[in-house]
Amino acid sequence: MKKIAMTMCILAMATCGFAQKKNVSAAEGKLYEPTDYNGAKNLIEAAMQDPTTSNQAKTYWIASQVYTKLYEEQDVKMNGQLDYDVNLMTESLIKAVDACNKVAELDVLPNEKGQVKPKYTKQLPSKVDKLSKSLFNAGAVNYQKENYKQAVELWNKYIDMADYPMAQSLNMKKDTLFNLTKYYTIDALAKLNNDNIDATSIKYMNDLKEDPKYSKTMYEWLYSTYSKKGDSDKAVNTLKEAIKKFPEDNSYFIGSLINYYVEQKRDNEALAYADEAIASNPKDAQYYLIKAQVYLQKENFDKAIGVAKEAIAVQPENFNANYYCGYSYIRKAEAAMDAANKIKDNNKYKAAKNMANEQFKNSIQFLEKARAIDPTDESNLQLLKTAYYRIGNGDKYSEIDAEIKNLHK
Repeated sequence: MKKIAMTMCILAMATCGFAQKKNVSAAEGKLYEPTDYNGAKNLIEAAMQDPTTSNQAKTYWIASQVYTKLYEEQDVKMNGQLDYDVNLMTESLIKAVDACNKVAELDVLPNEKGQVKPKYTKQLPSKVDKLSKSLFNAGAVNYQKENYKQAVELWNKYIDMADYPMAQSLNMKKDTLFNLTKYYTIDALAKLNNDNIDATSIKYMNDLKEDPKYSKTMYEWLYSTYSKKGDSDKAVNTLKEAIKKFPEDNSYFIGSLINYYVEQKRDNEALAYADEAIASNPKDAQYYLIKAQVYLQKENFDKAIGVAKEAIAVQPENFNANYYCGYSYIRKAEAAMDAANKIKDNNKYKAAKNMANEQFKNSIQFLEKARAIDPTDESNLQLLKTAYYRIGNGDKYSEIDAEIKNLHK
């Protein structure tokens, strides 16, 4: 009885295995007219789960075709602006890639005779190339439709795919799409996570900072990311690294580093970086202005004015240099006026007020120069209006006021 039972068990296993092989063939048949992609999916997934067919390259080759067809069906609907299942489209395309990867793994294994006879390996590169482009394009479409979750899934698979052995011949990492995909994935992740940047984004940023096309932007994003996460050490180190990497164009990084030091009340370090920048770029007014801003935050208006004048000497037609010089005089005048208002003695009050008004007068030539350079800058016009009001020049006050109103017409 035991022998009979064992024989029956072996027969049952053989029958099951035969049935699964039939399922693989049946699934393939449903890809052709009359097509039944869902039926093909059910059959091939059963075969992928069964031990008798789950280790055969053909099973996954057919699976890759089935999932590709399911993806294409949804893709056609999407492009035709018909109702489509975005989750099915995303899942099918990703599963098609995974099935191809499984084909690459199984197709080079020795058969029962110890021989290696790949059947699908030569066909994989062209199929994988097509799938990789589909991953990128489908991600782009979903991004445009604000389906950020699906866009990230598709683009992450595209990025991961470049490391698969089956994709090595494609040299995907050398393709311009590879880094572009990382760039857009970072952005999609930020939108998906409400700007809570995750570890994947940071990894991609660090990867892309080595690419000249994205490098400067990545340093800015990394600094912003570390700042939001409260990791001041990494934020500061990112700025310092960027300053060295972009000696010709690092005003954002120097400015951010100086602001950090000012916020931390480390003024000497802030000024030291400003001086270092000026020494390296003595003909660039922006670095003098960064230093002037440090003095303004310290409310050392005389030094701020002096440094702003140095900037003007370097670049007389620089709007910001003239604006900040005028602004520094205005700040000095307002501080003097505040001090005057605390004086109880009337004569001393008048003298202090007259001294404050002199600072308002001093601001005008620089603000007027800035106005000549850019007559549409409202911040500058507002300062000019204030200066003319303070010195009692009603005509000029009205003239500037009219210009400001015209900006809003």
